[in-house]
Amino acid sequence: MDVAVLAGGRSPEHEVSLASAAQVLQHLDRLRWRVWPVYLDRDGGFWPARAPLPAGATWRPREPGASCGPLRPGAAIDWLLDHARVEVVFPVLHGPLGEDGTVQGMLELYDLPCVGSGCAASAVAMDKLRTRQALAAAGVPLAQAYEPRTPLRCAEAREEFPRLVAAVGLPAFVKVDASGSTVGVQRVATEQELASFFAAFRTGFRRWFGERQLDGEEITVAVPGNTGDELLALPPIGIYPQCDPFFTHEAKYTKGAAEEVIPPRGLSPAQIELVMALAIRCHEALVCDGMSRTDMIVTDDGPVVLETNTIPGMTGTSLLPQAAAAAGIPFPALLDRLLLAALDRRGALPAAGPPASHARQDAREDRAAATG
Repeated sequence: MDVAVLAGGRSPEHEVSLASAAQVLQHLDRLRWRVWPVYLDRDGGFWPARAPLPAGATWRPREPGASCGPLRPGAAIDWLLDHARVEVVFPVLHGPLGEDGTVQGMLELYDLPCVGSGCAASAVAMDKLRTRQALAAAGVPLAQAYEPRTPLRCAEAREEFPRLVAAVGLPAFVKVDASGSTVGVQRVATEQELASFFAAFRTGFRRWFGERQLDGEEITVAVPGNTGDELLALPPIGIYPQCDPFFTHEAKYTKGAAEEVIPPRGLSPAQIELVMALAIRCHEALVCDGMSRTDMIVTDDGPVVLETNTIPGMTGTSLLPQAAAAAGIPFPALLDRLLLAALDRRGALPAAGPPASHARQDAREDRAAATG
């Protein structure tokens, strides 16, 4: 079966997407999938590969003669359908205009199965303020927040700083509304630090908000599968930054900058079960499909959810592949499951492929083996 892998895009996470896609392209099972890489450039152009990527080959975006393009998005999908005969799409995209429902909506218009959540769930999960609303309605514990009414482009630190302090105290974490990989997140303790946050991000994002700093153990819990199926969370990962005070963008993508431990050091078996159940609750509240990864702080009063990601990183240091490996699921098998979940959701499973119920049974067996 032919699969298109989308990588790059117009978001600040362009390079992270390319790193994730390199891992996906390397590990997709060529006995099962014929793989067509598609580079999305920073200007909105799509560059589909002219031929499938062979096993063991290195993909080089925009290599002369190797790609068609730049094409408009719709023309690129037409080419993939008419020439490559693609039947499923794997968007390895992070951040705005890739993970936020835009690409997913386009694929839904073409009736093309797509790995991960659909347009609506992707849009809500990408918008941190909308995510807070959805999770709060589901009774999910969240950090106390300050949600200003002033757009980010008009925000002034001298006005907003006292309101932030009154609402959540200091230090606080301020965040843009729609980003990932800790882009647009800053810890602030002074008016000047808030002013510098506004200066850095006011032109690229629409809204911002602040959250109370939480003391506790930072963890993340991944959930594979489609909402409506029987869901089993993967083992939680404890995150321990070594050079930064919190899990910054650099700590995420610099080898050795953070320890990532399975299971988390400070959690009891009962707490592990609790956070796994909470991650499933978030997955279902947002109506996620394919996969999600929910970040939390486990405080003395219990776990508090920070956010849910619908396309977690797939790089060599990323957390979802680590959690899957801890559950006994090798990376190629994880990719198979994600693609089969996409096909299952659209009723497009190949006749020769294993039924989705078999994949779910495999997941149960892997989970039982991982937990002993």
